[in-house]
Amino acid sequence: MVNGTENPPIELELTLIRHGYTQWNVERRYLGHTDLPLLPQALIDLSALKAQPELSGGFWRVYCSDLLRCRETLAYLTPSLEKSTIYDKRLREMNFGEWEGCTYEQLKDDEQYRSWLDDPDAVTPPGGESWKQFEARLRSFWSELGQAAAKAPRPLPKVMLPRRVLIVTHGGVIRELLAHTVPGVTFRNAESPSPGTATLLRLLWREGKWGVIGSNYE
Repeated sequence: MVNGTENPPIELELTLIRHGYTQWNVERRYLGHTDLPLLPQALIDLSALKAQPELSGGFWRVYCSDLLRCRETLAYLTPSLEKSTIYDKRLREMNFGEWEGCTYEQLKDDEQYRSWLDDPDAVTPPGGESWKQFEARLRSFWSELGQAAAKAPRPLPKVMLPRRVLIVTHGGVIRELLAHTVPGVTFRNAESPSPGTATLLRLLWREGKWGVIGSNYE
């Protein structure tokens, strides 16, 4: 509370970028914590995104998954921001364990895999990460981001200015954020963004919760 009134909501403009293509993306293999580099062609594909206005101007915070494919994407798109970037393991893709590097065709007859597709909350990839672990680390990140924005100094206290945030991460992470903020969207029905593309969200942090007020997601 401020002067007996409720604290005003905090508005964030999020630019969420999925890393560029790796060899396993092209081959449609499960890629979680395996630390692959980008393909040389990926940098050419990223050139169109680099010219987009979403990457111009200043960012209040820049976050990036610590995995190489995200770090290389960030370095190519905005090299001037590398030193000020927060590299966070919580922004990694899910760990698929023994299924890392496999394709659907290789796994489709595996009973445990089929059960995981039907109910990922009840089945964990062998040697991998449970759905609850994946959700928990992302909830921790989003909550911490909101709290940081709420505590940050406001240069113009009477004007609600959006804080711009850049996040370079993975397809599954972006889908989970959409499911957490956009009404009617779940992880299962959210489309995974293509490698090297940006998803834009305008969010409000109010009373410890996120709410979406605009996006380019359809």
